[in-house]
Amino acid sequence: MTPKLGQAAHESVLRSLCFSELPVHDTVWSINTGADGNIYMGVCGELTGGLSVFLVRYDPRKDQVEYLLEVSPALGEPTDSGRAPHAKIHYCLIGAADGKLYCATHYSGPGLGNPIWRPFHTWDDPERMAEGFHIFSYDPVTESLEDFGIMSPNEGSRAMALAQKRGLLYGITWPRDHFYVYDLNRRKYSDLGRIGDTNAQVVWTDPEENGYTVNDLGFIIKYDADQGRLVELKARLPIDPEAPLESRSVYDVVAAPDGQSVYGIVWNCEHRHNPSAERLFRYEFKENKVTDLGAGYGKDKTDHLGGLVFADDGYLYYAASKKCLNRRLPYKMHLFRMDTETLAKEEICPIDDGDWNSEYIAKATKDAYGNLYFADTNNRPPRVYIYRPKGLSGNFTSSKVPTRNWG
Repeated sequence: MTPKLGQAAHESVLRSLCFSELPVHDTVWSINTGADGNIYMGVCGELTGGLSVFLVRYDPRKDQVEYLLEVSPALGEPTDSGRAPHAKIHYCLIGAADGKLYCATHYSGPGLGNPIWRPFHTWDDPERMAEGFHIFSYDPVTESLEDFGIMSPNEGSRAMALAQKRGLLYGITWPRDHFYVYDLNRRKYSDLGRIGDTNAQVVWTDPEENGYTVNDLGFIIKYDADQGRLVELKARLPIDPEAPLESRSVYDVVAAPDGQSVYGIVWNCEHRHNPSAERLFRYEFKENKVTDLGAGYGKDKTDHLGGLVFADDGYLYYAASKKCLNRRLPYKMHLFRMDTETLAKEEICPIDDGDWNSEYIAKATKDAYGNLYFADTNNRPPRVYIYRPKGLSGNFTSSKVPTRNWG
């Protein structure tokens, strides 16, 4: 019998959480842990016209899923308007210390009655264009939404971070790849200009709450919050020796336990056409130093790495793909962990609950029991895979509620 998540267990367990109430939705890109210890997700609909992203909560203490908010109508954009709906919250769902969630919307799903949607094809089409991404906050206690309005017409937001003490949000637009800053106190949106073509998949912060991302040549870009400007640093992400081009960006980043560095995943911009191994790296703030930690596993090729999360055992966990030509997407995801001291990497298991397996893991988070959550895409109904590392106490410890102030 599979133990419930709140029960103590000495053996590791992998199970899935299926959002069966949304059978036509298809992806979960955003996942984070709130200050209340609950897991919050944006369950997205990209392949079927006229779908809205849903804000969904999972309570690990009750083992209970709640569908909190259908976002697009709540923001004044009906899903039957024919325009591109707010079908996604990409890597833009962040829990603040006061319990509120800060989110930005994103696009890719078509409007109702359309088989597909592309931003530049509808840029000037008043009936099918994207309205523009909203930034909003949601209070799970009062169930109230505060809409800060449209930030950039025609665009979505692909990644966002919260500098809570400064009252700022940092993000990246899509498709134009502009870096933005939103001042929560002044309700002011500032566009700092274009940083590349590729759209980095993450923005992160340092202990002083400066913002960081990467351009599509692999150089780290810093938003100096005191000076209010972007600076290209000399630190550059590593690249696989066999990669055919110099382009590279960043897919995922997680804070190291020391708070003075982060671990990340290099995103090879041309990987869909010229598969090459994505790599792990460490970036140290004070030294402005990048260390190449190698491919996701051994010497084998991998098309995708995702879902970085530090577990209570001190290991860095992540998902890596392996070829599987029987699938619609020709690979399956496997769970790995790395000892950040020795850099030894160990395969744990396939990300497979016995009925479904993951084809692509986006991001990950952890609850106060120590369970790990991996956001899955490309399955219907959409789902999240939950992994319990060995040796957990089974106690919900509020002091261990993890905080990640970026999506």
